Amino acid sequence: MPHLDRYLTNPSGHFHLLAGLVALFRDAMDALRAMPVWERGLHLFWLAGPFFLLIERTPADAWLTIVSLAFVIRTIITRDTGWLQSLWVRAGFVFWFWCIIAGAISSAPGYSIGEALIWFRFPLFAMATAFWFGRDRRLLYAMLLSTALGLMIMCGILTAEILMIGHQNGRLSWPYGDLVPGNYVAKVGLPALVVMVALAVSIRGRLAALSAVLALMVVIISLFAGERINFLILACGGLLAGLVWKPRPARYLGLIVTGVLGSVAAGYAFPQLASRFSDKLIAGVTSFETSVWWHTLNGGWVVARDNWLFGIGTGNYRHMALDLLEGVPFTKYDPHPHNFYLQMLVETGIIGLVLGSFFLWSIIAECFRAGLRNRGNVMIATAFVVPLAVFWPIATSADLFGQWNNIFMWSGVALALGVCTSSPAQK
Repeated sequence: MPHLDRYLTNPSGHFHLLAGLVALFRDAMDALRAMPVWERGLHLFWLAGPFFLLIERTPADAWLTIVSLAFVIRTIITRDTGWLQSLWVRAGFVFWFWCIIAGAISSAPGYSIGEALIWFRFPLFAMATAFWFGRDRRLLYAMLLSTALGLMIMCGILTAEILMIGHQNGRLSWPYGDLVPGNYVAKVGLPALVVMVALAVSIRGRLAALSAVLALMVVIISLFAGERINFLILACGGLLAGLVWKPRPARYLGLIVTGVLGSVAAGYAFPQLASRFSDKLIAGVTSFETSVWWHTLNGGWVVARDNWLFGIGTGNYRHMALDLLEGVPFTKYDPHPHNFYLQMLVETGIIGLVLGSFFLWSIIAECFRAGLRNRGNVMIATAFVVPLAVFWPIATSADLFGQWNNIFMWSGVALALGVCTSSPAQK
């Protein structure tokens, strides 16, 4: 059993932070020393992922792709195909094959098949994490620490942006130059946040206090980033995580009250930010005639309604929707319809929607079942919150087959799956 497990399952509830970190480092070093040199290097590369994601999309995509390809090469060399027996893995391959078929029969087969083929590197990365890189729980703990450190660095970067140049129409853009840093905070950092919240409301001592402070800081920074859905992912994910692992009601309520008061204070300090999360949000949800959000969703539904069986082809919405929606009232063109399930229906038809939904929810089920079997470990017990939050069906979401969002999203989902499928010998 890893040294750190006694700190995460300590029945007395007393934790010593420094001793826990030392134990984590010793565990990771023991795990790495037991590997061949080439494999040790790849695992160190994998552990550095949260820092590659802080740079830009090209280095981040290169990191994710190299990890995925290394897993494929290893599988071919070792002929270790036992991981193909997992339901969520099989469901992923079936959905992928259907995406290729839907692309092949579309009006732009070359582009669509290419989009389907390269998209699979993201689920493949999750498989690589679950069945190789994260097979040893000692390294999963190290990856969680790496993720938490990357999250703290991102919070520091965004704090510097707020102090130095302020918001851009209510949103932040550092370090990418795009208005997407909330994706990192909410999706890459979510596995770390749910553990922080669960510890903050469950255990005693300095680790609980530190976890509470860090969790509140992350949520407030997400609010300042101005990305409403990502803020809701973090806030709702944290609330759920606090309920599922030995919560103390008074501590849980106190954390909620503190978070609400901090958010209200941030709104008073930055009125434009408050407007994004209040009157603009309400208007966008309640007024169909003027809401860009509703018009974007309705545009996807209009295209899906006319192509409901096979869809228009994986990734083709961005190129075809502008012509298909011309002159249609209450619709707005966007490169994607801003909902994963609607996008699956539009681009892969009703068959693709069923297969894709089964794939995504089989991931949630895999993590949820593992949590029920391992209530003593906070990482496993809360892991299901990560895929549930990012695959929630009624949420506004980014491009299902795109690059940047998938890098953020699948890094968090992969870590959750790794936690839930680590070596049975270490349970």
